[in-house]
Amino acid sequence: MSQTVNVDRHLVFKADAATQDNVKGNLSTERWTFVEDWTDDTTSAFWTETLDGTNDDIAPIAGGYPGLKIHTGDTDNEVSYLGTALVFDITKNPEIEARVRLTDIDKTSFFFGFSDANTETSPHSTIDYADGTLAAVATDAVGFVSDADKESSLYYAAQIATGGSVAAATTGVTPTDAGYNVLRLKLDSSGNATYYIDDVARYYKASAVTDVPLCAIFNAGVRGNGAGDDTYIVRFKAWQDI
Repeated sequence: MSQTVNVDRHLVFKADAATQDNVKGNLSTERWTFVEDWTDDTTSAFWTETLDGTNDDIAPIAGGYPGLKIHTGDTDNEVSYLGTALVFDITKNPEIEARVRLTDIDKTSFFFGFSDANTETSPHSTIDYADGTLAAVATDAVGFVSDADKESSLYYAAQIATGGSVAAATTGVTPTDAGYNVLRLKLDSSGNATYYIDDVARYYKASAVTDVPLCAIFNAGVRGNGAGDDTYIVRFKAWQDI
């Protein structure tokens, strides 16, 4: 009998296995796994919040639903940040995933990915298209960008390594107002990045970032008269080698 069970899609526990303990012995994994849906009504010590401007707020969604709402401020270019500590490293092959909803694409700036810092000094985003020009304040960062200041508010696969030139390519996916997308970013030990949207690989970038401590971070900002247009983070997942 083979010592390895290969699964191409998923395991399904049925009958008694669906309602009782279904793993015998100690389940031990080579990958650290973290899942966050903010059902404990707090952003917890794992996250650092930076709020900019007037009336910005980051809080769990009311009514018992899982997820977090980032309420943007009142002034053009204000940006709020939600980031983990610098606990990721390309040598550990990290991956992050989030299910997100942007309320109004034409009034929002958004970034989700890895960065060398879990906050910035607004109005600078980790990576964005402020006034239509791609720019990064981070020295090393890689992630998804959607920005109303860009002529097209597609999801872009963006990256900067060692303070070099910032670059981005279209993923071919345009978010819709109040629609949901699952964004996943996978790094390997060489810093190569694969971008997935809704379980489909959309872009690959070699040497996207270098070997520095990284956080997972969300940026949500105001464009034009977009005061109060909320961004929802329904779920966040992370993995890396132990």
